[in-house]
Amino acid sequence: MNDARRRELRDRLLVLSVPLLAFGACLMLWRRLPASEAAFLGVLATLLAPWASVLLHRMLRGWREDAESRSVNRAAVQNAEDGMVMATAVRDRRGDAVDFDIVDCNARGAAFFGVARAELPGMRVSTLDQGACGAGLLDGCLRAMACGFDQEEREMPPGGRQRIAWIQRRIVRVGNSLSITLQDISERKAHEDALCRAANEDMLTALPNRHWLAQSAAGLLAQAERQGRVLPVLLVDLDEFKQVNDTHGHAAGDKVLEQTARRLKSLLRPGDVLVRFGGDEFVVLLGEDESDAHIGTVARRIVDALARPFSVGEQLHSVGASIGISVFPRDGRDPATLLRHADIAMYWAKDDGKGCFRFFDSLRYASIRGRAQLKQQLALALERNQLTLHFQPRVDLATGTLCSMEALLRWEHPEMGFVPPSDFIPLAEAGGLIHRIGDLVVDKACAQVAAWRANGLELVPVSINVSPRQFEQGGVHRMLAAQLALHKLSPRLIEVEITESAMMGEQKHILEQLAAIRKLGVKLHVDDFGSGYSSLSQLALLKMDVLKVDRSFTAGLERSPEGRVFYQAIVSMAHALGMAIVAEGVENEEQLRLVRELGCDEAQGYHLGRPAPAAEIARMLAPSSSPRMRGPLLNTQ
Repeated sequence: MNDARRRELRDRLLVLSVPLLAFGACLMLWRRLPASEAAFLGVLATLLAPWASVLLHRMLRGWREDAESRSVNRAAVQNAEDGMVMATAVRDRRGDAVDFDIVDCNARGAAFFGVARAELPGMRVSTLDQGACGAGLLDGCLRAMACGFDQEEREMPPGGRQRIAWIQRRIVRVGNSLSITLQDISERKAHEDALCRAANEDMLTALPNRHWLAQSAAGLLAQAERQGRVLPVLLVDLDEFKQVNDTHGHAAGDKVLEQTARRLKSLLRPGDVLVRFGGDEFVVLLGEDESDAHIGTVARRIVDALARPFSVGEQLHSVGASIGISVFPRDGRDPATLLRHADIAMYWAKDDGKGCFRFFDSLRYASIRGRAQLKQQLALALERNQLTLHFQPRVDLATGTLCSMEALLRWEHPEMGFVPPSDFIPLAEAGGLIHRIGDLVVDKACAQVAAWRANGLELVPVSINVSPRQFEQGGVHRMLAAQLALHKLSPRLIEVEITESAMMGEQKHILEQLAAIRKLGVKLHVDDFGSGYSSLSQLALLKMDVLKVDRSFTAGLERSPEGRVFYQAIVSMAHALGMAIVAEGVENEEQLRLVRELGCDEAQGYHLGRPAPAAEIARMLAPSSSPRMRGPLLNTQ
């Protein structure tokens, strides 16, 4: 007969015995009581006995279910994967908990401490092996007894008997006792570590990645600041990596990146940090206090190392690298600023020919930033009509009369004041605004000549400068034809000035452009002759109408006899080709005398007249004026 069957028979006997005991008690009382009371008692006992039996049966069933539940719970605890330990507080004379006696545990709980289940009860928490899970357990128990709960994750020392890397301890106060749960979280921690590595480590090169740098850079800067040292940031960018990817595929590119990482690591010290920043960019943080000279030495070594060809399979790939350098705290005090400045310096290195390094230069950056802001303001100036034309007279040296004018663009900014053309014209050419500006100049010049005509003034030709970018793109003749037709102007009133550099392109294209302009009846000038690279044969081929000698030759007339010889050669050459000569930059009476003696046809310069707005030029064009050249008397200011 099993235990469950025995318990069932015992409970039934107990239930049957209740009415018998009640009947016996009533019989004893019946013998001692009067007949009427005894009869009543007998009837009452007979009625209550079944109810007592039912109540007793229910009580027994509840006890049995509780016992079974406790047995199931205990079995669950004993077989749980988590360790379970119960401990009661050991208190001193003042009633403060100072230690804990272990009163119960499951097999898993004992195993965490490296003992059998029978050994752990009776031990004190303070005596548990500190090398196993007992390290810090007493402190945790005291905190839980004070606060009701304590939980921590603890990394286990390597080489433990249980081979557990991480545990989680959860301690809950229950009256004067503590329930301690121990859980092996090694697998979860390993998974978290794997996720952390995936987030912070570049899978191709095994280097820290951009995310890691974003999380760690602030701490590295703070450490450098505490130590009172600089922290150089080197941004390394491979110059020809895209070509490797495009021509040989990404697998070859990956091999180059792996080799790049190995070469960089071989050059760095243990305290330096190497990060794959993304794509073909790497970041190096030098870990020691360095002078610019030593930083430059490290950068040169990196450039030289990456200049050596990379071997991928049976092929060699020459890639090279450019490096931008910023230094904390000189070039920035936060990671974003330092990286941005290193990136700017890296692009300077590329602009300077690649395969080199450049330090961030705050003055150079301020200049570039100022140019960028000026470019933005120039775009606004076009929208707000801030650009105007001034006109500089040219004088016929034979007659002394005003014979023509050059239209010069002027920008008067409402806040910055006068902005020289030498500042904004190169920006317009580099930024794609020169075509709009060119159209604006032609439109304003033609409109102004038409306005002077409407006012009955004596007109002279106005020359307009055409940018090399406009000339290369073509279509200048169509723009001129449209404006001449719009304002009903004779082509002889508009002339075009083109610099030597504009004529250095593809010869057929140049000839077509010049022929189309000449076909309109518009004269063509070579502007600033001598500052470019045109040849005598090219000038003969292009058939220009006027040659304007650069002001540098005019200034040299007074300095040496050689200057006069060169000037005379230019004049003779131009006349031989049927071109008129204009002397630019005439600044004084002596220069005016010399250019006249050398046979120049016209002269232009501050000595004869400064650029002036249209209203001042109108007084010179009045019929009653008939200005004769009298040196500075033609100065319009």
